[in-house]
Formats: sequence, C-alpha cells, structure tokens
Amino acid sequence: MAKKIPNTISCGPLGAHRIAMSTTTVQKHCLETPLLKWASALGWAGVLPFVVLLALGWSGPQDALLRPFALGLLSAYAALIAAFLGAIHWGVALARPLENWRLQRAALLWGVTPGLIALGCLVMPRAWGLLALALVMLLARAMDGLLWPGYARAAHVAECPDAERWSRLAAAWLQLRTRLTAAVVLCLAAGWVSLHFQAS
Repeated sequence: MAKKIPNTISCGPLGAHRIAMSTTTVQKHCLETPLLKWASALGWAGVLPFVVLLALGWSGPQDALLRPFALGLLSAYAALIAAFLGAIHWGVALARPLENWRLQRAALLWGVTPGLIALGCLVMPRAWGLLALALVMLLARAMDGLLWPGYARAAHVAECPDAERWSRLAAAWLQLRTRLTAAVVLCLAAGWVSLHFQAS
C-alpha cells in the first residue's frame, strides 16, 4: 500500500531537523531496490580495473615496462578508491544531520583519513605499498561496520520517519562492502605476490 509522505519531514521530538522531500508517494522498499541495484552494479564495475591492472601486472617478461606501469596504476587506483570510501561518510554527515554530534564528528574525521593514509602508501616501495593499501581497505570496511550502524541508530533516536529504511540500507550496504572489499584485497595481495615473484 502506498504511504503518503509529507513535503517536510521532522526528525526528533521538537522537529529540530527538517528534510525537504520532493517525492510525495512512496511504496514499501521501492526506493531501496533500484538504489541497491545501482550501487551493486557500479561497485562491481569499480572492481574491474583492479582485475585488469592485476592481469597486466602478471603478464609480459620481467624486464618489460608493462608490469611496473600496471602495478603502479593499481596502487594509484586503490588509493583513489580508498579516498572515495572515506568521502562517503562526509556525504552522510552533511546530507543527513542527526542529533549526535560525536557521531558526525567521527564521520567527518574518518572521511579524510583513508585518503591520507593511502597517499602515504603511494610513496612506499611498490610491493609494501600494495600490501599497505590492502590493509587500508580492510580498515575502511571495519570503520564502516562501526559507523553505518551508528547512523541507523541515530536515525531511530531522532525518530525520523524513514529510520527503518535507513537501517535496511545500512545493512545491505555493509553486505555489499564486505564482498567488494574481499575482491579488492585479493587483487592487491596478488599484486604484492607478483612483485615478489618478479624479484625472485
């Protein structure tokens, strides 16, 4: 059954936060499904460059320029993705202000951290930089596991009408993040092995 949503939604008992809504009628789960499908499709599309660059890194003779060039691009792309994963939290904090300043501050601080750590990984020796970037990806997933449930709880505490939807989206996003992180970490680890294989 369609649910009527007012043009302005008040979050919290005093209506401290108001979010303008352009959609007036929403059916149950109708917003989550396309959003999650697009997120999943684009997420896995983002894994493809890791796979392609890894394959190039394993191909060709050891003295060719292709292998170090491909693995260098693999490191740079991983750093770019790490920065993106942090920036998502800035988007949440700025687009969805909730009555929890500590959570918002944690989101903003963590949002800039993966990119800075990844930048340091780029100046490390290539092999260890790839390994460090794999650890950054694992750390980003661990922080998502801490922050996203916090966003959902904050929505419930603020009594937002769409708090249940927020919880469902957070849970689905974390499941997708786990799969994507596993694929990316495997690619980076394989790149690290490739450099050791090349050296031997």
